[in-house]
Amino acid sequence: MPNKSPVRVSEWRGANRQILNTMFSKRNEMSKAEKKEVIGYLKDLRKIWEGLPSRYLLAHSTLAVAVGRYFDLLGWEVGFELPFADFDSSYRFDVVAQKTGRTVVIEVKPEVTTKALGQVLGYVFDVEKKLKRARVLLATDILNFPVVITGGEITDIIVDNAERHGLGVMLADKKDAWLIPAEFLTI
Repeated sequence: MPNKSPVRVSEWRGANRQILNTMFSKRNEMSKAEKKEVIGYLKDLRKIWEGLPSRYLLAHSTLAVAVGRYFDLLGWEVGFELPFADFDSSYRFDVVAQKTGRTVVIEVKPEVTTKALGQVLGYVFDVEKKLKRARVLLATDILNFPVVITGGEITDIIVDNAERHGLGVMLADKKDAWLIPAEFLTI
């Protein structure tokens, strides 16, 4: 999240608003310069991950609060453990963020496994049917960065569903969260 300096906060907000706009844009192609920027962003995330101290994975509620704070700082309305009117009352989304006709449904999974991804994908399919302009994100601990990004079965599942259904990822720790929209996962 942003440093307390007003310049840093405005830079952070501008960059993250641009990332969110990318997520909701109808463009399919990125320019070479945009792709280079995305690759730099992912490399920066890798450096953050490499610099983390050893610790246990954070709890579900800690991650949900960090993700909610991210959207709140960008001026979105945020709700936790919300039922959604278009779904049956048993649906409870971990975090829902809304702003000017845009909806982001975030499912928080401290540990990323194929079983956890299966649950998230169920939400992806349901949200895709009922909320055409909504996007679904898998939020997890930044300690899971290599599981999500560097290859293997879980990375393949995430990238495949990013391409086909717009599934994005958020990585978080106690105070920070980083958005990786589907458009970034598929380059």
